[in-house]
Amino acid sequence: MSRTCSGRLGGSARFRPASRAEASASAPDAGLAARPGSARATGRPTGRRRRIAVAVGLVALVLPATAAAHGRSAIIALDYRLSLDRATVTMPGVRVRVLDGDRDFEVSVAPGVSLLVRGELREPFLRIGAGGAWVNASSPTATSDGLVSPRLRGWIRVSDADSIVWHDHRLAPPPRARAGPDGGFSIPVVLNGRPAAIAGRFFRVARPSLAPWLAGAAGLVAAIGLAARSRARRPRLAIGLGLGGGLAALAAVTTFAARGAPSGGVAWLQIGTGLTLALVLGGALLRLRGRSRVHAAGVIGAVAAAVSLSSMPVFWHGVLISALPAPLTRLLCGLALLCGSAAAALSFLRGPDPPLRAARR
Repeated sequence: MSRTCSGRLGGSARFRPASRAEASASAPDAGLAARPGSARATGRPTGRRRRIAVAVGLVALVLPATAAAHGRSAIIALDYRLSLDRATVTMPGVRVRVLDGDRDFEVSVAPGVSLLVRGELREPFLRIGAGGAWVNASSPTATSDGLVSPRLRGWIRVSDADSIVWHDHRLAPPPRARAGPDGGFSIPVVLNGRPAAIAGRFFRVARPSLAPWLAGAAGLVAAIGLAARSRARRPRLAIGLGLGGGLAALAAVTTFAARGAPSGGVAWLQIGTGLTLALVLGGALLRLRGRSRVHAAGVIGAVAAAVSLSSMPVFWHGVLISALPAPLTRLLCGLALLCGSAAAALSFLRGPDPPLRAARR
């Protein structure tokens, strides 16, 4: 029990028990210290804020690792489309695909079919048939496209299958600023001993107009600013924007990954990583309460905005490598950036003051 000193100056001091009201007044931080998870005046972070900081660090570590796992940066937007000629599509025993975004060819042959692909100098470049897929290491095209090491020579078997995927620089379109047909390409081949060609055409697509998207972004920012003027609405607004931005970013990542694998399939690793991060951060948002939940929503918004920054080329290229229509994909990327950034900013603003507790007597 605390005691107070009373008595005359210069006389002997006497100690008497302090009243309950005096004890409460002499320890203004007692109520704050008794509440679990609250911060003291020293400014040290609480346990919940430490967990949020750890989550941010894990996200910062996982995202670069996921990008490195793909080996090369994925292309999500282009200025042109490629189409194969009818003679190439109907070539007997041969299936040709141009994989979106990477200027890659995928060629497979039926049993009993032999296909020889010539290089840029019309030298033997690739051979596909019953023995698998072979690359001529002596071909300048093979070394320039990075299929084999320049130190090797002769035919090198790269696959036991009757198909192969390779990156070919001859799929690069000629430079042009106007939309419309933009030339073509022709790669000579030898099909069962007879000359043929894998041919197609380029079509340049006009870039989308930025005016509607900028107007919509300005309207959304103005609406968020008006709603955030009320301190009572800020916590719920931050949580709602964090959820909206996170869901939009997850949808955008998924729609790009559905078309973005180098082999032309689905990038399941990227989708799995996105879903895992969504479950971890979403679980933290549901588990936390009060200001900690607002901070968690800010973390989700910051992650969504950071992820969407790499998707900004969708607004100045006409062709998107996406499983969804281009306007919807652009809308998802814009919402992820704006809503996520707003949630992160609102999580640092002061919310409504907590109700004052009546002093006990």
